[in-house]
Amino acid sequence: MGFVLRLLLIFASLFTTLYILKRIRQAKLQIEYAIFWLLFAGVLIIMSIFPSLMIMLTRAVGMQSPINCVFLVVIFTLMLKIFMQTIEHSQLEDKVKQLTQRLAIEEKLRQDEKKEAMEEKSNDSV
Repeated sequence: MGFVLRLLLIFASLFTTLYILKRIRQAKLQIEYAIFWLLFAGVLIIMSIFPSLMIMLTRAVGMQSPINCVFLVVIFTLMLKIFMQTIEHSQLEDKVKQLTQRLAIEEKLRQDEKKEAMEEKSNDSV
């Protein structure tokens, strides 16, 4: 892994970490979501500080170049994160659908109650 790439990974990881911490302090990012990105930045820092780990992993996997292994790890990790977010998004859509249906039912019941109350008043006055 080249020196420039190592510096780039360290800089990007530190910048990401600082940005995430700033967003947490501003209460614009929940800690549970930030943990993944902080761990991801930590892994990138470890990979850039200790390139021998990536070289050993590259040889163990049977790849030709450590940079290809870095890209593979990053792409796989991000794809996993996207998959997990897709699952969460689907669950949230189901909850919204259920809440919307529940709200529509409650609104309909309230309208029916108002209608019945108005009919009772009109029957009592007659």
